[in-house]
Amino acid sequence: MIVESVPDDLRDDDEMRTKELFLGCVGRKFEVISTTIVSGEHLLELEVGEVFGEPAFMHSIWIEERHVTVIDPPEQISN
Repeated sequence: MIVESVPDDLRDDDEMRTKELFLGCVGRKFEVISTTIVSGEHLLELEVGEVFGEPAFMHSIWIEERHVTVIDPPEQISN
């Protein structure tokens, strides 16, 4: 997935650099680690630690699928 945009209502606070992290993901490629549906909205979990110069697993975000673009989809398995 490539992150194309971020939610408009993101904020940073003293402890969490949420907005900074999401903005650092824009234009970058990540693998989807997990998915869920909350209130009818599909959410994707991406491991994004590289944004802060750390291993991918150190930071993750949940982002609505409307903010990402699929690239290099896995090949379909035919029977």
